[in-house]
Amino acid sequence: MKITQRVVVWAQASAKIWAAHWLLIVGSFLVFASAVMKWVYFAFSRHPLGLQLPLLANIGLIPHVSLLSYGVVGIAVLTTGLVLIRRSTTYLAFAVAILMAMWVALPFQIAFQRPAFLSRLIAETQELSMIRDFTRTYLPPNSGPDEDYPREFNTDTLWDRFVAAYSFLGLGWYCFGIGSSLIATYLVARLPAHERMRAMALGGIPAGVIMILLTPSLIGQHYFIGACIAQAQGVQEKAITYYRRAVWFDRWRAQDINTYAAMGGLERLSGLSKDSPEQHISKAREFKEAREYEMAVFELARAAEADGTVALVARRESARTRVDFGTALYRGGGIGAAVTQWQQAVFEEPVQQQGLSFLIARGNYDLGRYQDSLDAAKGVLRASGDKLILANAYSVAGDCYTKLGLDVEARKSYSLSLKQATFSNFWGMSRLTGN
Repeated sequence: MKITQRVVVWAQASAKIWAAHWLLIVGSFLVFASAVMKWVYFAFSRHPLGLQLPLLANIGLIPHVSLLSYGVVGIAVLTTGLVLIRRSTTYLAFAVAILMAMWVALPFQIAFQRPAFLSRLIAETQELSMIRDFTRTYLPPNSGPDEDYPREFNTDTLWDRFVAAYSFLGLGWYCFGIGSSLIATYLVARLPAHERMRAMALGGIPAGVIMILLTPSLIGQHYFIGACIAQAQGVQEKAITYYRRAVWFDRWRAQDINTYAAMGGLERLSGLSKDSPEQHISKAREFKEAREYEMAVFELARAAEADGTVALVARRESARTRVDFGTALYRGGGIGAAVTQWQQAVFEEPVQQQGLSFLIARGNYDLGRYQDSLDAAKGVLRASGDKLILANAYSVAGDCYTKLGLDVEARKSYSLSLKQATFSNFWGMSRLTGN
């Protein structure tokens, strides 16, 4: 009887607490849970969780837990606000303002302050599309379901870049924002009128963060538009000056190969500079469009000899050019030369071109380099988060094990391939059945 009474008392107390604080409870749960959810969706790489997404730096090849991640910092800020709420609700209000600032900052950071991050997200969607086309053309069929990503992104305007960044955000980001909003609603509803206005004034923190992140890109976009207008009017020197100002203010323009190619083209027309990295990039662009890849790579190598950001941009473009060169060589039967170009592309740009490991694995297999192929396939298995890519990588590894006489490991790899993609995985199924 006493146990029943205690259960009733606890149930009544819990019901009262839930009725009074359900917004705070649900909001806090969502913020805490977001730390172990996916915040950003990569096309090829593993999707980082909230605990793995750095707050101020770009993410590495393989996500790992970081103390300065959105998840860890978010949990620390909210926990501090909840502990100090007994002293004053202002502490929790300040914590919520920080959480909201972190939430709104992420898409703006990706779009305007982390150009390498956004470039990698876009590059991986294009890279994944290329790998899928390659597998459909040259490999045994595996027509399992795959995730759909846009192939083309328009990044000409600030809004286009923001939309592109927003399209990659995952469930963890949404839960973090919804949870923070619920806690904010809870605070506004419970605060006295004289404290409510003070707490709402803290909303200036997220707004201030947005302005800080957006203002340099706004200025850069102004100069970029001015440069385009001056170029159209034939005022070449003014156009070059405005392009350089756009590059100085806007980090995206500073790492955009098209901006440097435009400057190089204007310099070649005006004769203002005889041998600048921008001119080499402009020449490389012309060679690449004419499919003269070796000359394009040569010009980009000369541009990469310069100092500063332009050298980094030239190396990245050289890696992309080598990818196209290698694909053309493979289609023409030059498998060894293709593998060499792909390996060089990964060496020049290991982050944005890591998906090439799958092509390298297949190329080495075609050449009879089974151990090299297996090593490359293992790299794909460590880095990729796409199920269809993982299934094909396991099948490649299984083929390599078979050639190396390791039948037990081969069967295990084919079984893992089927586990990743069971539907219509004829490659893995046929190998397991001995065909």
